[in-house]
Amino acid sequence: MQSENLTFANEIINDQNTWLVIKILMFGITPAISIFGVVGNVLSIIVLTKHGMSKCSNILLVTLAFCDITFLISFNSVPKIIYEAVWNHEYVGYSKSVCDLLFVLFTFFTVLDYGIGIMSLSLPMLITAERIVVIFFPFHSGRILTPKRTWIIIVGMTIHWLSVSVYLSFWQDMDFRYDPIRNTSLGLIKRSALIYENPPFIAAFQEVIIYSSICVPPIVTLTGCIAISVQLKIASIKRKKITSSIRSTSRTTKTLLAVCAVYCLSATLLTMPMYIPAEYASYSLTDDEPSNVGRLFYQLMNTVSCINSSYNFIVYVGVNKQFRGTLRKVLHGYWERLQPPSDLSAKHFSKAKSI
Repeated sequence: MQSENLTFANEIINDQNTWLVIKILMFGITPAISIFGVVGNVLSIIVLTKHGMSKCSNILLVTLAFCDITFLISFNSVPKIIYEAVWNHEYVGYSKSVCDLLFVLFTFFTVLDYGIGIMSLSLPMLITAERIVVIFFPFHSGRILTPKRTWIIIVGMTIHWLSVSVYLSFWQDMDFRYDPIRNTSLGLIKRSALIYENPPFIAAFQEVIIYSSICVPPIVTLTGCIAISVQLKIASIKRKKITSSIRSTSRTTKTLLAVCAVYCLSATLLTMPMYIPAEYASYSLTDDEPSNVGRLFYQLMNTVSCINSSYNFIVYVGVNKQFRGTLRKVLHGYWERLQPPSDLSAKHFSKAKSI
């Protein structure tokens, strides 16, 4: 019976069906999500900056939106799309110089993809920490949390994760060869010799990166969100009348909690390959001969990553009334600028010009 089920699974997840699903995800669903995410994050930055950058929470949210934009653009970069647009992950039919150029661009965007992408996954942990200080130490939060300190932490984290991503880029290399069977040249991105020089260190380093970027931040974020929710509930019970300042803090906190809650869900999905056998799941497109299931999981995780970088705008609009009001004014202002001048305005302009 088990053998029959395995045979049936192999028939369903064959090369043809796998490639069809990958194409739908790669060239349809993921780009559509990414376009929406870029537009939404741009609008979020415009609205949040209008609310002012003196708040540490706004600084963190603007940084998160910028990281999400960078990740979405880098993830959908042309060199990566060309490389993945064929079944075997190859640059097919290009000269060596063109393949080398594509590999350099591929590496550049991959550094941004991984470095800024991990930064985006780490920021909800900072957002939660900022809310904990505001909620639990309201009289001292102004001294503890300052824009300068917030920027220092953000810059430090960015340098750290970009440095890690640059180091990871040395784990891959370009292998240019001629394929006599297909009578064409091939550019293949393979694991570099650096990986095979010290396997124990590479394995340990990879584990540390995965746990510190994918496992620890959502656990810390979820724990902090639960603590904040409990504290808010206790505070609401104690106070029969809430002042306007408390309402403002509560509104901001609810928005940030909603962002972190959805993040925890998507981050949980991103950890799935850790609990699935290696032959069935993959975090890397340069894995040696991944199975069809591994290829599907890789693309599904890519889609989840793009969703994680695109949902914040929906949360802001759905939860924060002030955000909706500012967004409405911004869009109305842009719409008025696009409208042609009325006849009355044109007459006044003509009269003023003649004078």
